[in-house]
Amino acid sequence: MEKIISIFLRFTGKNYSTGYKIVSLLPGTIVFLVISPFFLFLFSRYLTRLIPLPWPETVEIAIALLAILLALTLMTWGTLSLWITGGGTPAPITPTSTLVTNRIYGYCRNPIELGTNLYFLALGTWLDTLSTGILCMGFGMLLGYGYIKIIEERELALRFGEEYQIYLKTTPLFFPIFRRQKENRGD
Repeated sequence: MEKIISIFLRFTGKNYSTGYKIVSLLPGTIVFLVISPFFLFLFSRYLTRLIPLPWPETVEIAIALLAILLALTLMTWGTLSLWITGGGTPAPITPTSTLVTNRIYGYCRNPIELGTNLYFLALGTWLDTLSTGILCMGFGMLLGYGYIKIIEERELALRFGEEYQIYLKTTPLFFPIFRRQKENRGD
């Protein structure tokens, strides 16, 4: 893991063009919005076939629509906040030059990860059942949590030091807390 972190650290402290930033987002978009959900869906669908739980169709449609709306909002808001405030992207090859703790990041540390997992919920529910969607989201959160704890938090601690340690202690990982003071959010 230290080798991966050291590779990511090589990309810090540089100014990237808008075109480079856009291109840097493409691999993550393909991996996290196409490839990962495909495998999570297949695995989750297999498991839900073992113990089927019936859900009313209207409930499934409502949850899928709400989840996709929230997912797109969180992923877009999170990415734009990193771009505008931090001068970078969520991609490790175009990291922010400053620690972003305002806007959506004043409410939770990983809104893009939360949005991605809500996307998994919506996709699994829409394509199969709510049970499949819940499993997709759960497995996605486990994988995301592992990456965050093993790589991302260590890399951010090395880049931003004490400022990140304070942020880590005061802001929840996934689930937003809406009690933060307005001046800390930067809205």
